Amino acid sequence: MDKMERLGTRTIDELGRVTLTSEIRAKFGWGEKDTVTLYYVDNNTLMLQLAEKYPGQKCVFCGTTEAAKTFKGKDICENCLNEVATAS
Repeated sequence: MDKMERLGTRTIDELGRVTLTSEIRAKFGWGEKDTVTLYYVDNNTLMLQLAEKYPGQKCVFCGTTEAAKTFKGKDICENCLNEVATAS
C-alpha cells in the first residue's frame, strides 16, 4: 500500500453527511452523482472507492460519454440508438 496522504478533516453534519471538498473530488476525478462504495477497514477506518461514474455521462451500450437520449432510465448515444432502431 502507498503511503497514506491526509486530505483534510471534515465534520459530520446533523443528517450524518460528510462533504468531500472540490479539491478532493478533483484529485480523484469524482463528479456529481458518481457512485462510491464504502468499505469497513477497522473500528476507526472507513475507505471510499469509486464504484461507477455517473451513468448519465455514458452510453449503456458502448460507453461513450456522448449519451444523447434517455430510454427507461438508461442513457444511450445517437449511434447505438440508430443501431437499435434498425435492428428491430
